[in-house]
Amino acid sequence: MSALWSLLAAPVGAVATTLIGVFAGSTVSRRAQDRHWVRDQVTATCARVLRESSGVLVGLSEMEASRSDSVPQGVVIPTTIDWRPWNEALSMVNLVADKDIAEAAHALDEQIWRLHTMVKRGLPPGENWFALRARVESAQNDFIVTARHRLSLAGDPLQRFSGRPAPDDPIWSS
Repeated sequence: MSALWSLLAAPVGAVATTLIGVFAGSTVSRRAQDRHWVRDQVTATCARVLRESSGVLVGLSEMEASRSDSVPQGVVIPTTIDWRPWNEALSMVNLVADKDIAEAAHALDEQIWRLHTMVKRGLPPGENWFALRARVESAQNDFIVTARHRLSLAGDPLQRFSGRPAPDDPIWSS
């Protein structure tokens, strides 16, 4: 009987080792795939937040530019912005992103709310559109910095976020 066990020990050990290796390899592979999937989802969601927030900012600019002079400041006009894409982007951030990215998106949303409320009521005389827009853009830039920090392998923070000249650049008055 001990001879039979001696004959079976090597093949059984080889099978057991192979099965343990396959199980361990599949577990490690699954975890790596899950991490890559989550990272891809967060990256796509961050891109969507930036795309939709830029769309909302353009919509707010158009809404302000099209406000009739006959509507006095303080009178609320209906919004012309489709908020569905922006709200979907925020919902995706809440679903897949980590706390830091979600908080940066919420700070951006707050600035959009503030600007939207002002645009609906009409900007007070002397209010600077560039300064108001800069608050939303600053929140967008903070979101970019946070997302880059969490997602990017590049270490250095960006010094500029666009190539647009500064609001006091002579190009705007010529």
